[in-house]
Amino acid sequence: MLEGMKASPVLYPEFSKLGTPMVVDATSAMGMFPSENYRNTGEDDYTEGLGAKSSLERTLGNEHCYGCPVGCTQVKLARGGNLKFQGSMSDPEYETYYSLGSVCGVKSQEAVIHADHLCDKYGLDTISVGVTIGFAMELFENGLLSKEQVNGLDFRFGNADAMVDAITEIAFRNEGLGELLCDGTKVLAEKIGNGSEKYAMHVKGLEFPAYDPRGAKAHGFNYVTSYTGADHNRGYAPQEIFGSDIPKAYDRFTAEGKGWLTMYNQDLRLATADCPTMCGFLIDMAVASIAEQNTADMVSAATGLEFKKEDIMVIGARVNNVARAFNLTAGLTKADDTLPERVMTETIKEGASKGQSVPKEELDLMLHDYYEARGWSQEGVPTQAKLQELGLDEVAAKLKEKGILS
Repeated sequence: MLEGMKASPVLYPEFSKLGTPMVVDATSAMGMFPSENYRNTGEDDYTEGLGAKSSLERTLGNEHCYGCPVGCTQVKLARGGNLKFQGSMSDPEYETYYSLGSVCGVKSQEAVIHADHLCDKYGLDTISVGVTIGFAMELFENGLLSKEQVNGLDFRFGNADAMVDAITEIAFRNEGLGELLCDGTKVLAEKIGNGSEKYAMHVKGLEFPAYDPRGAKAHGFNYVTSYTGADHNRGYAPQEIFGSDIPKAYDRFTAEGKGWLTMYNQDLRLATADCPTMCGFLIDMAVASIAEQNTADMVSAATGLEFKKEDIMVIGARVNNVARAFNLTAGLTKADDTLPERVMTETIKEGASKGQSVPKEELDLMLHDYYEARGWSQEGVPTQAKLQELGLDEVAAKLKEKGILS
C-alpha cells in the first residue's frame, strides 16, 4: 500500500504539499466548482482567492492522520484583510472553501479560515451551514427574504461579514436569522415557500457538496441515490473527477452507463474505505486497481477471519441494500431519488462544462439503469431475490411486514 501511495502522481508531491485546496483549481478548470448557490457555476474565477496558491501562502504546517505519510490537512493562519478575521487559525478543506467561500460568493481566504474556525468551535458542519447561508443569500437577492428577516444585514452574495455573522446566529438558534436558518436548506425552503425549493440545493435534506452534478453525471447521480442524500463520499466518482480508468474510462458528461458505475463506486467506497475506516483519497488515488484485494488482505490480517477479493463488493452491496431498506421503512420513496429543479432545468453558462444540465430524461435513464443493476424494482425497492442472494432474509421479512415488499 505504501508503495502505491508513493507511486501516485497525485498524492506525492502534489496532495502532500497542497492538500485538498488543490481541488478548487481542478474543479474550476473543469467548469464545475459551484458558486453563488449554483447559479453562477463556471462564470466567476475563485482560484486566485481560494485556490491552492493562496491557501499555501497561509499554511503554517500539515497535519497527518495517524500513520499517514501524506498529511494532506493544512493548518492555516488568517494573516491579512479584514481585522475581524486576522489571527484565526483553522484547517479548511476543499469542501469548506466552497461552502463558506464560493457558494456564498466569498473570495477571501481570511473569511473562510475564520468561518471554519467558528464552525469548529460550535460543532457545525461547514457544508450544511455554508450552503444554507448561500441559499438564504439568493432568497434575499430575489426578494423572498426581507432585510428584517436577516437581522438587518446586507445579505447579498459576496458579503463575508454577513456570512460570518450568520454562523453564530445559527449556532445559538438566535431569534430572527438564526432561528430561520438553523434547520438547514430543506426546512428553510419549506418555511419560505413561494417557489424557493427550486434553489434549495439538497437531496433528502442533505446539502450539496462542492461538485456541480451537471459537470460530472455519475458523481452527481450518486447524490440522488446515496442513502444519506447529497453525500459525495458515498459514491465518489474518480473516473470523472480524476480521470481514473478503474474499472474503465468514462465521459463525465454522458448519462449512459452511469447507473451501473454509481452502484460500483458506492459499493467499492463503502467496502474499502468506510467499513474498514480507510482513507477514500488513498483508494481513489493510490490503490484503485488493487483496492478489493488490499482490503481483503488487511481485514483478514486484522481479524483472523478469511476474506477474499470477491467478498469485498458483496459487503458493500449488503450495506447499501440494508440502508435502502431502512430509508424505505422511514418513509422515503423513489420520489426522493431526485435533484433540485435548478440542476435539471438550468445549464452551466460558462467554462469547460458550459451547456451541461441533468434533464429529467437523463435522470430517469440513470435511475432505471441503477435500479436494474442493483436488482431492485423500478420503484427502487430491493427485490426478495436480491436480498436473499445477499443473505439479508431478515431485511426482506421487515420490508414485507411493513407492506413495502410484496
